[in-house]
Amino acid sequence: MLKELKLYPKYVSMSLRSGLSYKADSIIMMISFAITEVVSLATIYLIVGTVPAIGIWTFPTLAFLFGFTLVPKAIDHIFTDELWLLAYWAIRRGELDIFMTRPLSPLYQFVAQTFKWDGIGELAVGIVIMCIFAPQAGIAWTAGGVIALILCAVLGIFCFAGIKLLFASIAFWVKYAGIFLNTVYDLSNYAKYPVRYMGKAFASIMFFVIPFGLFLYYPVECLVTGANIWWAVLWSAVAAAILLTLAFTVWHLGIRRYESAGN
Repeated sequence: MLKELKLYPKYVSMSLRSGLSYKADSIIMMISFAITEVVSLATIYLIVGTVPAIGIWTFPTLAFLFGFTLVPKAIDHIFTDELWLLAYWAIRRGELDIFMTRPLSPLYQFVAQTFKWDGIGELAVGIVIMCIFAPQAGIAWTAGGVIALILCAVLGIFCFAGIKLLFASIAFWVKYAGIFLNTVYDLSNYAKYPVRYMGKAFASIMFFVIPFGLFLYYPVECLVTGANIWWAVLWSAVAAAILLTLAFTVWHLGIRRYESAGN
């Protein structure tokens, strides 16, 4: 583990140098991420901006929720986006072969090889939106509340990574798992809205099956309602532990049956 941690800055440095070789492309991607999220927020305003409130949710609180969901999602994109390739073609094409011959974890090498700094645009938009709408959202801020929200964001990163690894690893059995990962990952978009108003069955899925609602929506709901946000920290930690355990289990089972492209 210490060896991997020491090597990681070198992987990041190589990825950044590679990205900077195409500065225009990288900047355009970063801006496009930012514009996409700003347009999404504008769409929310067009839908609910003329309505005084949806239950406890006003436009400022919805905007704050929207901004918060972007933070762990963007950071996960920056560090673990390579898992999408695992789901799509890395296993089918035998691209793990080179990583299997090195004295490091194949998963670590595969994920660390790319640092997606275009996600910084999405991250910046999320933080700016939170800062703009936090005063208007009527949230009673405390030092403990801020720390708890940061912890929820950090745990959300691990939850995103666990979900991606879990469903990408299905490719060891079906060769192409992109459809599974896409379908599940798209559910995260619903956590930008009041999940509890989407019907009991769907809300149950979002909280207890694919728990985007638990680690994205619930922390902000606690802040808006004045509930104890440390419950959100606890349940986010439980979700992260379960998801990562399942993900690593499926990965290890899959890597044992991995066959190179020649087979």
